[in-house]
This record gives sequence, C-alpha cells and structure tokens, in this order.
Amino acid sequence: MRIISVKKLSKRYIIGTRQRRDLWALRDVSFSVEQGEILGIIGPNGAGKTTLLKVLSRVTAPTEGRVTGFGRVVPLLALGAGFQPDMSGRENIFMNAALYGMPAADVEQCLPEIVEFAGIGDFIDVPVKRYSSGMYLRLAFSVAVNMKPDILLADEVLAVGDIEFQERCLERVKQAGESGMSVLFVSHDMDAITRLCDRVMWINAGQIVKIGAPDEVVAEYQNSAWSLSGRSLKDTRSGSHKNEKGEISSVTLTSLEGKEVGAVRRSDDVLVNIGLKTLEDNLTVRLILHVHARGALAFRVRSETYDMPTAGRYVASVKIPSHLLAETIYSVTIEALVYDAAVTKFPLAAFNALAFQVFDTESERVDVRGGVVAPDLPWSFSAQSRPERDVPASAR
Repeated sequence: MRIISVKKLSKRYIIGTRQRRDLWALRDVSFSVEQGEILGIIGPNGAGKTTLLKVLSRVTAPTEGRVTGFGRVVPLLALGAGFQPDMSGRENIFMNAALYGMPAADVEQCLPEIVEFAGIGDFIDVPVKRYSSGMYLRLAFSVAVNMKPDILLADEVLAVGDIEFQERCLERVKQAGESGMSVLFVSHDMDAITRLCDRVMWINAGQIVKIGAPDEVVAEYQNSAWSLSGRSLKDTRSGSHKNEKGEISSVTLTSLEGKEVGAVRRSDDVLVNIGLKTLEDNLTVRLILHVHARGALAFRVRSETYDMPTAGRYVASVKIPSHLLAETIYSVTIEALVYDAAVTKFPLAAFNALAFQVFDTESERVDVRGGVVAPDLPWSFSAQSRPERDVPASAR
C-alpha cells in the first residue's frame, strides 16, 4: 500500500529586505513511500532534506505541488522540542501524546515501554529540566517512536547522544519499519543509511539526484564531487554565484596532482579550487571557504585579498592538509567578496558547491564516529622524577 505520495513538490522562500530574491529550497520533487518502507534521504547541508520533512509534517506549507499521506504522522525533527521543562517526564509523555491524537488510555498501556527504553526509572516524576542531556534525549525519542505512528519522520536522530543510544535508536527504527510503520530517515551517517533503509533518495540543491538501492545510491553519493558547472551551477541558489562584476564559475576538489576526487583518505592533502570569472578590470577579491559536516560548521578559512587587474578567468586554491578531517561526509560553501576601485563590495556565494567523503585506511583507529574534525596533534609523555622528601634535621 502506498502511504505517501509526493508530486512536483516545491518550496520557495523570499529572502532579503531591500533586494529581495527567491530561494527554492525544493523544486519539482516527486516520489512515493510504501507501507513499512524505510526511505533514507541523503545529501549535503542545505540540500533541502529538512525542508522536505517540514513540509511532510505540515510544519510549513508547500509553494507548489501536492502531498498525499495516510495515517498519523510523528516528526522527529528536533528531539524534545515540545517538552515543557517544569513538567515531569510523565506529564510530558501524556502531553506530547495528546498533541498527536493518542488517547490517554493507549498511553497508559505503552508507558512502561516508553520508560524502559528511555532508561529514566524513578526520574519519570521529576521535572525534565533536572534531567541530564542524555536522559532528555532518550525520553524524547522513546515518546515519539512509541506513539505507534503510521509515518515517522526522523531527521538526524543519530547525530546526538552516545554510541549506545545511537545504536538503540537505529535498532528501534528498524523494528518500526518491520512492524508496518513507514519511516523517512535523514542522516549523514552512510553506514546507518545502508544498514537501515530499503531505498535511498539523494537530493541536492532542492532536487532529486537519484532514488534506488542503498548500496548503489550511497556509493555514487560518496564518490561524487559537486562541480559548479552546467545544471548544478544553475540550480545552486538562484544566481547568488553571479552578479554584475563576475561569477564563481566552478568549485572542485582535487589531489595535489590535479585529479578531481570525491572521496579522499585522511592521509592525503587535497585542494579546493575556486574558478572565478570577472567582467571588469581592476577588481580585487577575498575568498572564504566554509566546510560543514554532520550539520555543523567544521571550520572556516579566509584568504588574503587578491588583485584581478583585467577581466577574465582566475583560479584560487586552498590546501586542506592531511590528518585534519574526520571520517564523514563534508560539504563546501564558497563566498567571494569582490571589490571595485571605489571599494564597493559585490558579494558572491556558492552554497553547497561540492560534497566529499573522508575515509581512513589505518586499521588501528577506533574513533571513526567522533567529531567533525580529527586532527593529529603532537603529544609528549615522560616519567616524572620523584621530588626529594623533606627529611627532619634530627634524622640526618
């Protein structure tokens, strides 16, 4: 049975106050989900994944298109966002269930299961503002998944909490699919996506790139480097990469030898190359590289100011050194601040210009899930010499 049908779905935001422009977070998105199916949704930051779940959960209305769904929908867009801090865990359980139309009698029946999964025990009647962050997150997830929804919308539920909690969430979502619940699962964890999902949908710049078997789609995504050329350039963000002074014409990731890559070893140096095209003489530019991972800014790097004396094409490159990045998927955004002779600023921006994966071939590493960066920093270690004990004068 088809439980979700999405046809030509688009979502537009109008941004800016003085110079307003359209930003299409989603454009002509069409797909369907069967009952009991777990559909993984992947893509770089800003691709439209969270916007899609917000539309499906009726948090925001679509600009164009149609969504048809059957049954109760429970979104896991922000764990615990609806909790009232001065209310107890028990009171919050009943309140959240009521918000999603679950009768109190049904909540009573599943209350022991909610408490057991959350592992909060005697704290069930304590105000949640006194919970640790782990207790808070476990209860929020347990409440949502035990409401027995027909459709569960899960956005990065594995990006929080400790490893044990993440694994329990993963197993619980899998069980939900086997019991007939349909799940849309957004994650940057490609291992979890491959293990959990029946199909995977890859989106970029608000459009579907591919839908298919998890192994196939994930492999293509991990080996891709989104170059700002042709269609991907046109769709980036409504022309924000171009203005009257010039444009960001390309963004690529290459080895030091110049080979374009989409997946790199931690032990490799790589270059981010930004192609610029200028339309006037006597311009200057300063570039800013933003690197994101797991929904967070990993780091930002600013360049010096460079002269562009004649109109034409230029390229700037910045090296990301080896043993800096963690094993995860990264996305790159480029800003270019172009100045004319009067020092008037003409900003350019290429959002989510490319995505790439970092992997490790060093078998002894055990921290593959940690952090958005993993630099190898110098350590020192030595035996501390024992200080001489104070000896009483009478004993000398």
